[in-house]
Amino acid sequence: MGATADLVDFALRADPPPDILRAATRHLVDTLGVTVAGLGQGVAARLAPLQPEGDLPLPGHAARRFATDHAYLCGTAAHGLELDDGYREGSVHPGVAILPALMAEELDHPVTGARFLTAYAVGYEVICTLSATLHPALRDHGFHPTSAVGPLGAALAIARLRGFDGATAERALGLAASEAGGLFAFLGGGGEVKRLHGGLAARGGLMAARLAARGVTAPQAILERPSGYAQAFAGLAPDSLRLDLPGRWRMTQCYIKPHACCRHLQPALEALIRLRQNHALTDTDMLAIEVETYSIAAAHAGTGWGDMATAQLSFPYVLAQGAAKGRAALADFEPAALGEGHAERLQDRLTIRATGEMDALYPRQRPARVTIRTAQGDLTAFAPEASGSPDIPVTDAAITDKFLGLVAPHSPTAPAWCDALWQIGTAPSAAPLLIGDHP
Repeated sequence: MGATADLVDFALRADPPPDILRAATRHLVDTLGVTVAGLGQGVAARLAPLQPEGDLPLPGHAARRFATDHAYLCGTAAHGLELDDGYREGSVHPGVAILPALMAEELDHPVTGARFLTAYAVGYEVICTLSATLHPALRDHGFHPTSAVGPLGAALAIARLRGFDGATAERALGLAASEAGGLFAFLGGGGEVKRLHGGLAARGGLMAARLAARGVTAPQAILERPSGYAQAFAGLAPDSLRLDLPGRWRMTQCYIKPHACCRHLQPALEALIRLRQNHALTDTDMLAIEVETYSIAAAHAGTGWGDMATAQLSFPYVLAQGAAKGRAALADFEPAALGEGHAERLQDRLTIRATGEMDALYPRQRPARVTIRTAQGDLTAFAPEASGSPDIPVTDAAITDKFLGLVAPHSPTAPAWCDALWQIGTAPSAAPLLIGDHP
């Protein structure tokens, strides 16, 4: 068996253990909350009028969309606020691809909550395994792992949800490989295109699975064959791809975001906030700020802050919010906040650089060392990782609070909806709970 056959066999047969199903519930609650909030603003709000009214209800909103538009819109919304989950070792956001694709399929073909959670966990494992195996080559070739790997995970998650046989699932994977793409060029500006990558991944995986179910053919052994996925996206020689399957389940290694900005920036942000709080510093007390981090994070040092999407990827802007306000909340990236001038005032005092020490720790950690120079002396803090990671996990209560904060403005029944979602594994049908139609 090659890598493709191994991955398909895993997706169709794996039995997630209880701790993984529990993690799946946590990430489902988190991702759905971000999706509901994201539907009402940003790129998703501009995408929505371009789509016709359909038959599937959107979560927490009155509008309806046809299945592929539903997945595209919800995936864009989920990735639209920089509050979505992720997997450090693959530099990927699995939830924005898996949940919207599965949700659209579930609304058309309802299954039990337990079956839905199993498919959800399988999709995460596919994305996390593939992205980690190909990292950093995939990104070094200019691809965004979320949209490059996401369609494959979404397609196999639907294959598990629908109970595909091996041949149909392999066709779905082969079709999804040609749906994959998405460039990392957004770091140089034009960051709003990144929002679409979640939607592209979800829609691509959904379409691949549905086309496979209708008998549309695709190349076999798509991952390892000549001119196949691994060669095209990561430059690997044919037949050289090896996947760690069945290995450790990776879902418990995924993080949940507490801050509304790029995850690579959050360890340094938290180290800065900690120094600010512990020493009662104001922005003007900070004569200079020096950040040592790993190369992928340091690449964000040159990203500007002309709009919300780009500012959430901008190291100078994010640290300026931390220095001035002690936070990087969603409101700190709104148009009004962009004009406050904190980043402009900080930029001449800020140095961000990559070091060999930090590169050696990544991707096992996302390290950052922050030194603040003050009139009284230098203050330094090291952060090996940001909160929300497996080492510094968020509680179920914190996930609930995040959900309520994001969903309550759109749904008056947000508390009851959240309570029902935490019990989705016992539900006779997952579909009503995904859109807010709870007991």
